[in-house]
Amino acid sequence: MIKAEHINFSYRPNELVVKDVSFSIEKGEFVCMIGHNGSGKSTIAKLLTGLLPVDSGEISIDGTVLNEKTINDLRQRIGIVFQNPDNQFVGVTVRDDIAFGLENRQIERTTMLELIDKYSKLVKMENFLDYNPENLSGGEKQRVALAGVLATDPDIIIFDEATSMLDPKGVKEVNDVIKELKGHKTIIAITHNLDEAIYADRVIVLAEGRIVMNDVPKAVFMQKELLKSSSLDILESMKLIELIEKNPKLNHKKEIEELLWELSFQK
Repeated sequence: MIKAEHINFSYRPNELVVKDVSFSIEKGEFVCMIGHNGSGKSTIAKLLTGLLPVDSGEISIDGTVLNEKTINDLRQRIGIVFQNPDNQFVGVTVRDDIAFGLENRQIERTTMLELIDKYSKLVKMENFLDYNPENLSGGEKQRVALAGVLATDPDIIIFDEATSMLDPKGVKEVNDVIKELKGHKTIIAITHNLDEAIYADRVIVLAEGRIVMNDVPKAVFMQKELLKSSSLDILESMKLIELIEKNPKLNHKKEIEELLWELSFQK
């Protein structure tokens, strides 16, 4: 569904923030892209949506190269949920906001109302359709933003740090919706939170504009020293394992470590 080949990008001359990055994402795959602030992950999200043009290299969506001629058609297939939900609202009510993208695509009114009903229920916001978005919690706002994206039926959805400004309840609300979409849409989640990456099919780790790891979550999280050297935190269970390893008096250390490791990846 997505293929990036040797892409490079710089905001200033001779200061690359994305350096010779290549990866592919299959249809229906859920990929988490993680990295420290400034690692290039959000820039890659903007490159994939055509908000920024690559300096060199090539991005293709379902076999079609992303360029000036194809950008308008390809953008119809990609939805993006940004970091700050307040920046995405344009409607006076939740219903108006979900309808915005549909109106731009001149969807017939009866169909539009059906889609608003369908996707507000999917994100569990059907009882808030007449609310002003300003009166919602952070998690509720992001769920409304997601409903608006889903209503336009994109093949690909990018979550660009979509949970970074939310409290734990809001993070759970958004991640629960992502889990429901898994397998039905091609999903890219841009984040620096490793806990959110556990449920992904694959994790791409970025550091200093380059890919340093690209594997299933369990294999990536085993490389704790590489994660630390990439300025990333490690899972809480891994911190417990480190404490256990350093305690010479603890009995059954190996069994406890193995149990913690397996519990970390229960889905």
